[in-house]
Amino acid sequence: MYCVEGDVEEVVEDCKPSLRDEPSRSNGNQSNTKGTLSFASSGRNSRRTQVFINAGDNSGSPNYLDAKNFVPFARVVRGMDVVEQLNGEYGGKVSQGKGAYYGGEYFEKEFPRLSVIRDAKLMM
Repeated sequence: MYCVEGDVEEVVEDCKPSLRDEPSRSNGNQSNTKGTLSFASSGRNSRRTQVFINAGDNSGSPNYLDAKNFVPFARVVRGMDVVEQLNGEYGGKVSQGKGAYYGGEYFEKEFPRLSVIRDAKLMM
């Protein structure tokens, strides 16, 4: 499940510069198991505003996100039942490039039943 900022102008501004990678799983960080959040990435030190929630265990086969240096930075602690209700029918069909370039317009046109999270709170 991916999160992409819908306003292209904000994305362009927020994407400068990209974020450096976190230390990998081999340094004792969390694994990409169900309920963890990670940044999407297109390669080394390329993280920007796209975030996803692992809807299942993606640490090993077939996705191997741990080995690809997708380092979880948070975990859903309450409300995983809500996450499980999000529409997952488009899994693997989204073009991250088009999403970043066209923003919400792309998602609304190509994925009309996509679940949208309009607000989230960070609890510390």
